[in-house]
Amino acid sequence: MYLWKVDSLVNDFRENNVSQKEEFKYMLVLTILMIIATDPILYIDITHNTYDVLMSFLILGISIIGLYYSYKINSSGDNKNFIVRVMCLGLPILIRTITIFIPIFIIGIIVEEMFIVTPIELEKETVETTLLHVVLNSLFIVTYYWYLYKKVQTVSKLDT
Repeated sequence: MYLWKVDSLVNDFRENNVSQKEEFKYMLVLTILMIIATDPILYIDITHNTYDVLMSFLILGISIIGLYYSYKINSSGDNKNFIVRVMCLGLPILIRTITIFIPIFIIGIIVEEMFIVTPIELEKETVETTLLHVVLNSLFIVTYYWYLYKKVQTVSKLDT
């Protein structure tokens, strides 16, 4: 795996010397780095609580596991085009998952404001992350990767 020698990687691609396993490694490392780079707990002026940290680790862990199992099911099938499949299937799956979760998130907000958040907390300019946020976001990520896994399984299935 090249982390600095871009030209060497380009040559390997041109010579078809990059396996599906190597492609998976690049995708996994890129996914991890993108999640870490966009994690709000890294911003200096933003206050965060224990639930923010928990959610960050859960999202990272679920993403690693989801991507790994999607790779494994693809490699146990025809072992072709893993990155292409994940990227192309990922977009409509993300749109469907968002659509499914919009009403769930709305219900979560209503429940939280009626039963969980105190009136004093509602008057604050910012609302802190709660356990409900962690649960709903984790369910969202799990649902996305489960759906992705199922569709990669269908696409990579060998005809027998």
